[in-house]
Parts: sequence; structure tokens; C-alpha cells
Amino acid sequence: MRFLVLLVIIFFYSCKKKVTPKCDGTTSTYNSNIKTILNNSCTSSNCHPNYSSYTGIKSILNSGAFKTEVITNKSMPKGNSLSTDQLNKIQCWVDAGYPEN
Repeated sequence: MRFLVLLVIIFFYSCKKKVTPKCDGTTSTYNSNIKTILNNSCTSSNCHPNYSSYTGIKSILNSGAFKTEVITNKSMPKGNSLSTDQLNKIQCWVDAGYPEN
């Protein structure tokens, strides 16, 4: 019985859609569309109030932690997964070097 339960868990986990963000050519800047995504997903829950300004998020961008947690691991934002469109916009922003304007 335990084996059957384990198989069911593995089956459902393996069927989970894995989104790989791809830049679709969108010109993303912090002020044009990233700030809105962050305000709706990261600052509204008071998890990262410093993300409400470019200056506040700059150090986390420079460290590489933002890319790792949002794009690579998809572990942020907690409890509020981003849409494919939002992830693609963020990927374009990352690819462009995190421009502010």
C-alpha cells in the first residue's frame, strides 16, 4: 500500500508543469512593468517592502539572489506563483541587466 501511495505522489509531482521563462522580446524595465509585478506579488504581503523602489532591490539584483529565487528555483514569491507572462517579462529584464528606466 505504501508503495502505491508513493507511486501516486511521484506521478502527480512529475506531471507538474515546469515553466521555463523565455524572453519574448519585450523591453522590460523596473519602471515599465517589473515594479507592478513586484508590488502585486512581493511587497503587498509585506515580505519585501524594499522591493517597492529600484534602490531597495538593487543589492539583491547584484548578488544574483533575485534571479536564483524567482527565475531558477521559482521559490518566490511564496504562495503566489507568477504567470508565464510575468516570468517572461522578468526574464527579459534579467537578460537586459535589470534596467531601471
